Amino acid sequence: MNRKKWLMVLVVTVLTLALQSPLFAINGKSNRATLRGLSGVGVLIEQLAPEIEREGLIKNQLQIEVELKLKMAGIKVLTKEECLKAPGEPYLYVNVNVNIAKTESDIYPYSIDVLLMQKVSLLRDPKQTTYAVTWSTGGVGSIEKSILSQLRTSVEEMVDLFIKTYLSENPK
Repeated sequence: MNRKKWLMVLVVTVLTLALQSPLFAINGKSNRATLRGLSGVGVLIEQLAPEIEREGLIKNQLQIEVELKLKMAGIKVLTKEECLKAPGEPYLYVNVNVNIAKTESDIYPYSIDVLLMQKVSLLRDPKQTTYAVTWSTGGVGSIEKSILSQLRTSVEEMVDLFIKTYLSENPK
């Protein structure tokens, strides 16, 4: 194996091992507390490029899987209308970003973000509201084109972390 290919295999292996737990998160005590009292969350999955969907990672399928995981954990999934009426308009935003630009190999860098977005107001001017990330987790890595659909597992693991955190702040 030439040096360049060996180095690429090494980098992919290290990144894959590192992604067994999220690489970054906004999951401190004060962030977790922002989940307390939520009656549920909406779910928004960011659009995926057609090239990614052709490889088996499909937005609508991710939407169904994330919503099902939340429901099975006892977390109410809010419709768009319910979300807009709920205090803070909370929604779980999932973004899988794969850089499909031409490379010398079929290995693509990617990032995954799972964020809880809520409407918040400024302390200095409570009339001023905006949306903010109040909790998040995510990761980065590289993956072969032929197994892009396996990113679904990484999304599931990050949603599991959200569920665990949500349930710790909202015990039944």
